Order: sequence, then C-alpha cells, then structure tokens
Amino acid sequence: MLTEFSARTRANNIKTFKTEPLDVLVIGGGIVGAGLIRDLALNGGIKAGLIEQGDFANGTSSATSQLVHGGFRYLLKRDIDLVKKSRKEREILRRIAPNLVKPMPIALLSYKGDPYPLAGIQLAAYYYNRLFKADEAEKTAVIRDGQKVRRLVGPIAADGLKGCVLLWDSTVDDARLTLATLKDAHRHGAMVANYVRFLDFVKQSETVAGNRFFRITAEDIVSGQRFEITARKIVAATGPWNDEIWCRDPSYDGVPRLLTKNAKGIHLVVPRCGKQHDSEAYGLIACTRSEKQHKRNPRVIFILPGAHNTSIVGTTETTPQEELGSVRPSADEATYLLSETQRIFPDKSLDNDAIIAAYAGTRPLIAANRHERGVARTGFVSRDHLITEGPSGVMYLYGGKLTTHRQMAEETVDHLATFLNVPRHCKTDTVPLETLNGDVNCALQSSADTERLIKRYGDGYQMILKYINEDATLAEPITPSLPFTKAELLYAYWGEMAITLDDLLWRRTRIGWTPGQGLDIAPQIAQFLSAKNNWNQAKVTAEVAAYREHIQWLNFYL
Repeated sequence: MLTEFSARTRANNIKTFKTEPLDVLVIGGGIVGAGLIRDLALNGGIKAGLIEQGDFANGTSSATSQLVHGGFRYLLKRDIDLVKKSRKEREILRRIAPNLVKPMPIALLSYKGDPYPLAGIQLAAYYYNRLFKADEAEKTAVIRDGQKVRRLVGPIAADGLKGCVLLWDSTVDDARLTLATLKDAHRHGAMVANYVRFLDFVKQSETVAGNRFFRITAEDIVSGQRFEITARKIVAATGPWNDEIWCRDPSYDGVPRLLTKNAKGIHLVVPRCGKQHDSEAYGLIACTRSEKQHKRNPRVIFILPGAHNTSIVGTTETTPQEELGSVRPSADEATYLLSETQRIFPDKSLDNDAIIAAYAGTRPLIAANRHERGVARTGFVSRDHLITEGPSGVMYLYGGKLTTHRQMAEETVDHLATFLNVPRHCKTDTVPLETLNGDVNCALQSSADTERLIKRYGDGYQMILKYINEDATLAEPITPSLPFTKAELLYAYWGEMAITLDDLLWRRTRIGWTPGQGLDIAPQIAQFLSAKNNWNQAKVTAEVAAYREHIQWLNFYL
C-alpha cells in the first residue's frame, strides 16, 4: 500500500488537532508513545493523536544498544518476571517485524579473573532459554576451547580466555522500528505530528455531553505558531522527560517520579571488530576491568555488529551533568569504552581517531519514591515500567525499554478502553507492522537491491520503486561508498515525515553513523532535496549548517 507520510500529512494533522477534539492525545514520539498510538489505532473506536517535540525517536529511542533482547543480565538481579516478559516480547517483535528485528548470536566471553565462572554463565544461559521456549536454531552452547572461540568471533584477546557461552537475542535499528510503528498507526487512522512541542495544561477543562475534556497548549516548531489541543485523556509517554510534564500537571505534588543517577548511557561506532561479514558476525559481551582500580563492581561491555561494517560499543551508566535534551558523550566516557574494547581486541588500533560516531541517551529509570497501588517502594530502580494516573486524570508511562514497549502499550490501552467505554481488541501482537503484498517493476540493477529495500523499508519499498519507475535517475546511488539511492532520500520526506536534513542523515538513513558522517555529501544531498522539496538556497545553506553543527557538537571531545 502506497501511503504518504510527509510534511503535508503533518500539516493536515495539525489542522485537525486545532479543530477537532480527540479521545486520547499521546505526548511523546519515542518507541513507547509509538507503541501506544499504534495500539489505540488498531483497537478501533478511539480517535487518537500524537505529538513529538522533536523528530520521532529523537531522544532515547534512537540512542540504544540496538537490541531487542530478553535481558539476560537481569537474571543476575533476580528480576525473573522482567526476563520472562522480555523474552516473550522479543518473539512477538520478531514475528510482526521480521525485516527489522533480526536474530543475532551473542558470545558471552569468560576470562580468568572475571566475577562469573564459565559454568555459572552456562547454567544461567540454559535457564534463560528455559524461561521461554526457544527456537530450535537458537540453542545455547558452551565453548571451552579458546582458539575455537577466536576462530568463531574474531581476534579477541587470547590471554586468560576460558571460553564463551553462546546465546541468541536480536538486533534492530531502534529509530526505524519507532518509525515503522508510527507509520502503521497512521495507516490505521491515527494522527501524528513531529516538531510539535507541549507547552502547558490549560487550567480549566471543558465538559461536553457529560464528558470532561483536557486542553493543552502546543507549539508548531516549524511555523512558530501556538495552538490548543483538546482531548478526553492525555497520556505522557516522553521517557526521561515525563517529569517535565508532571511538574506542569495541575495536581503536581512536588515529588519527581524519575531519577538521573546512572541514567546516562553512551555508545561509540567504530570500524568492525571481529568477523567482517554480517552473516558471520557475533555480538560480544565481556566483563569490564576499569572498575577494579576504583574498587567498584565490574560491569559488562557490548560489542555488537553494526551496519556498513561497523561495531557499536556500549554502554556506560553515569549521571548526566547537562540538561536531558543536551546529553552527549564525554571524553572520559569515550576513553572508558575505547580502553575496554582495546583490551578485548588488542590487535586493533582504537583511539579517538577510530571513532566514526558517538551518541548518548538517558534511560527513564523509576525513582525509589514511586508508588504502586498506593504503596511506596524504597531503594528500588527498575527497567520495568509503571503506568500511573495523577489526581488530575493525566496518565503517565514511566520506565520501560525498547523490547517491552508493545506490552506497556497494551496495558495502557486496556485502561483507556475501559475509561472511554469502547470494546477492547488488542491486535498489536499479531498484526504485522508492514505488509509486503504487491509488486512493482522497476529500474533497479538487481533483485538484491530490491531485497535490501524490503529489509530496510518494509512495504515502503513500493513507493521507492514507484519513484524510480517515474524517473530512472533516482536509482543512482548518492555516493559510491554507500548503498542509498536518490529515491530513498526522496522517500524519507514523502514516506517517512523527515522534516530536516538532520532527520535524514542521523535517523532515517544513519549516514551520520558511517565514516565521514555524511559531512562531505551533505551539501550535495541538500541541493538534490531543494529541487524536490522546494527548498530555496537559504534553506539549503541553513540545513547543511545545522547538520554540521550537530555533528561538531556531538564530537566536541575529539
């Protein structure tokens, strides 16, 4: 199905927000908000809208380890229920989004001096698989021969290597998963708009036909225009920003619900470590050593295969010193991850010059003063979630993670359907995110090109091929070093609601995560878009300058 999802779609949705009351308004266009608006749309009988102050997945939801996983490390914290939920949700996401959520073997390395013995890791991995029926092809295995481990995963440090345990999780481009979820909500009737900022609650509410309505003020960041949105229910799903909405709530009690200690995580993108081919690439998990000198408990480091022959290295757990919207990697954090990776891959040259890209996010950790069923829990920090409602009636979704976003949405819509008195039909665990029916003859060079488009864009590939059929020059690559065609750039704006050049390079294509970060081709791309999107020269210059400023800001520590 060829469905436009563009700036024009956004403008039409904003017009509706201004003039028609909603049943539910979701604030926040990360993965949790996306999952919620999709469930509302698929349920039927609910008029729902979503606003996001930046681009979709602009915050934490595009700054993860790119994993859909069962949470193996939560076994160490004895959070068995969270692991069970995560394992179940991983299988659901693999089923409904097979082109995005891809199985990945992971080697849990064991070295002499590590806090966890190899036999203990093996037992935990066996239990991990037993918690949820594993695919026959995803059996856990233990390898005690260090040389065999190195042949399998690449040239890791041999000194003290005791072996590894192999288990399976999944990899995903988190920004694309968020976008696909929002697009499916749009296909089923939801109205979504990026670059619309929540400003405040209008203190007085309205009652129409016996139903109470909230009103909020919002700002269209593109035009600068302010307007009001009316809805029977407001749901805040802004992750670590939720307390900023909570403190504006008419019923705010002065007590924050989230914490920032150990909430910041950074990742580095470096040239591929280990095996060089995606079909043979293993993710690696190893215990860190840097904490020993500070007499702290060791952590684990992830080294995961990324796109375009890169590896993603993460993550840290630090307290952000900057505002939530301004978190970025620090020199100390980058040095920490590089040194730990260098220790595991001693033959690699890993210094600041090896960093292709770096990014940071803030986890929505639930504070110890959270309340559940009226009972305060102290000394507790959770990656699980909390769905709560303030005395004003505004709902807040706290905590959660990429893997369990769908379940979090299901529980929320259960409550909303009851409140709205509409039948409840949860379909998000069975309806595919994208349907791949139909075919379009095109001018691409090979079926491999079409396969790549399907894997990346799902049913959006049909719109890309339509562009190429109409203009064969759009099949040309934007640069010989990258696979992206000009048609894909066009599709980002007309089929994926990209608004800025940064949206395109950092989230839609991840060109910002490739060598050079797209700085050399940004002017060329902007000039191409100027002809297709009616950008004047001032707009072209401003977009290129904004993207360069973003990259320079992220890379300030280099």
